[in-house]
Amino acid sequence: MSRRNLVLAFLLASLSFLAQSRAQSPSVLYTWDNTGNAVPNIEQWFRNFGAANTAATLNNTTPGTLSIVETGTALGGGQAFTDDFNRIRESSTSASGGLDLTGLQFMEFDIGHNGTDPIAVQFFTQASTAATFVALGPDVLVTPGVNTYSVPLAGLTADQQVYMRTVGFNIRDHTAQGNLTWQVAEVRSAGVPLAQRNLATFDNGTAEGGLQGMLVNFDGASVLGNTGQNQTGLSHNASGSGSVQWTDVAGGAGAAVSIGNGTALNGNTFNNRDTDLSNYTTMLVRISATDAAGGGGTIDFNTFFQANGFAVFESPEGGATRSIPIDGQFHDFVFSLAGLTNMNVVEQTGINLVAHPQTLTMNVDLIQFNGPVPEPTTLLGLSAAVGLMMMRRRGR
Repeated sequence: MSRRNLVLAFLLASLSFLAQSRAQSPSVLYTWDNTGNAVPNIEQWFRNFGAANTAATLNNTTPGTLSIVETGTALGGGQAFTDDFNRIRESSTSASGGLDLTGLQFMEFDIGHNGTDPIAVQFFTQASTAATFVALGPDVLVTPGVNTYSVPLAGLTADQQVYMRTVGFNIRDHTAQGNLTWQVAEVRSAGVPLAQRNLATFDNGTAEGGLQGMLVNFDGASVLGNTGQNQTGLSHNASGSGSVQWTDVAGGAGAAVSIGNGTALNGNTFNNRDTDLSNYTTMLVRISATDAAGGGGTIDFNTFFQANGFAVFESPEGGATRSIPIDGQFHDFVFSLAGLTNMNVVEQTGINLVAHPQTLTMNVDLIQFNGPVPEPTTLLGLSAAVGLMMMRRRGR
């Protein structure tokens, strides 16, 4: 490769790295560090299933380690261990639903045993609202002592990766070695994250006839035809690529609509929560307002999140509003997510209209999350450096 091409390749690779780095990040799911607990805490991990006459005792007597002591009379019989079906991660005890690993490629387990030879282990998840069993790649030979094993998420569908009810491992039979003690030091997600996430596009052909789990969250009297905290009064507008539509009545408080992870509601928000929006820095809403009477003007709205078992309610930018022109056209509005908490366990992402004197037809076309844009000085500095290198090359 010529030096010129090498320099250009370096520039492209560097720009690519900057683009990839602005996204939802991998994270630690479990460490068993016993932080804040007066007694050892196994963080709700349990024996999920196993062969006849197998059993085990789980403990956290050593901070930073989940110990699994096999105790069954079927010595070295196979059995599986997972986190609780209603536990998202160690750090968020109130949240329940499914673990969201959208955009990531791997899970990593720091695991081992006190045997003398490698033992086959199947890492797996039970995912989607159906809790479908999916193996995370082929069996892995786990050696004595604690080591790191990386397993792929490639076998999961999008609906499964966004809603992993439980994760764990199935220890295969090892009768020759008898009952053993296993140690798990850490479980985490890994890989190159998304730079941009469309939580919902409401396009024709998407989940739930295009509604993608959106519901009327509160101030339902403002939505024509709404009967409560549900989807009544909402419809799918198939015009263009598709959007969610409702009539917001005159003189009302203004509707508050919200969405889970972009999959079907199926009657209850439990079926499409939680969503991991951590490390995204902005939220984009594409929305339109139409006044059939042609009155014009604007309608204000803000956005909100309900997180960590609905214990947290917060609005970006302290509840700051944006003004939508009432012209029937879609407009993009961006909100900063700076300072928000519990964004890795978000139950609902919402849009809240303020009171208005006229009846309006509202359409939401896109809810999107983005990471930080690289600083211009970073890109300019990189470009300048490359330019200087090329100038020096030409001057020789």
